[in-house]
Amino acid sequence: MKQTFFYTFILLYMSALLYLASTLPIGPNEATVYYTDQDILYTLTHFANGWFGNGLDFRLPFVFFAFVNSILFFIMTRLYFTDIETSYLATAVFLLLPGIITSAILVNIAVVVMTLVLAFITFYEKKMLLLQAITMLLLLLIHGASIIFFVSVGIFALMERNRKLFILSSILGIVSLFYFNFNGLEIGGKPQGEFMELFSLYVGLFSPLVFLYFFYALYRIWLREKKDILWYISFSSFIFSIILSLRQQVIMTDFAPYVIVSVVLMIVIYHQTLHVRLPQFQIWYRRGFYMVLSTLVMSAMVIFFHKSFFYILEDKSKHFAYRFYEPYWKVIELHEIEKNCYTVPSRKEQYQLKYHGIVSCEDLTVSNIHK
Repeated sequence: MKQTFFYTFILLYMSALLYLASTLPIGPNEATVYYTDQDILYTLTHFANGWFGNGLDFRLPFVFFAFVNSILFFIMTRLYFTDIETSYLATAVFLLLPGIITSAILVNIAVVVMTLVLAFITFYEKKMLLLQAITMLLLLLIHGASIIFFVSVGIFALMERNRKLFILSSILGIVSLFYFNFNGLEIGGKPQGEFMELFSLYVGLFSPLVFLYFFYALYRIWLREKKDILWYISFSSFIFSIILSLRQQVIMTDFAPYVIVSVVLMIVIYHQTLHVRLPQFQIWYRRGFYMVLSTLVMSAMVIFFHKSFFYILEDKSKHFAYRFYEPYWKVIELHEIEKNCYTVPSRKEQYQLKYHGIVSCEDLTVSNIHK
């Protein structure tokens, strides 16, 4: 990918993210976090409160972290590729993944965790132990499932005989396990068999074709290639999520930040496969790559222009973003009839209405009684 094309892509991409983050109504999970979370997500969602008068009031920090991630991912690719144009291409593929786009425009901890993971990998490759330790400590403090990361890094350090990193990851892993009691990563209960649900979530995270190649790339590296710290983090997290899904539901934000950063390994494997073949035998591999890239572009377009599909669907409730818009439309109807309260059974939807200035009629009645 040429430099000019890449910078044009980044400009359009970030503009689209800002537009989508500002115009998309608050979602049910976002509204719940906005009113009930007591940790870092509360701070982030209230950081820019009242600045813009739109969705950026609670989403701006997440768009910012997404921009930082694009820079960090590009820096990380320079550790893998000597050709800067390949780094441009790998970064573009990373940014077009559905999971990366949605994490940039929705309130979630994954985009922050991803920043720390990318920073840690860069610090490790540059042998900056102090910055590695600081990054791991921050990860411990903000991510309830950081034990996944510490176990993965610990396995890598053990295999590579890296005593300092092994001790550091072991100490932080023990702290996470016993002091914080997993701090959010719950393991227990009766086996429920959520494997297929997890599989579908990974497909949605990567897109179908990319997920298949992701699985192939990790498996091939396991069998033939040199395994670096990025592979250990992604592979261990992925396997752990699969094992855990056999007995319970898996929260994707616990694992996605550690798994999705392995996109660069997919590009490495693709280039290795391509360049060992004569030019006349490369055509089908190139066509396959262009097809995968085309599906990513189309999925990105669906996300960015999702609102237009409401005009096509007869049943708007079938739209994947319906839960974002339905309470917002209800608020507009209530404002037209000058009504400032409305009660719905769903607590999450009630929070959405509350964000737009519509309180529960039950709460309003109780408030009037106390007065």
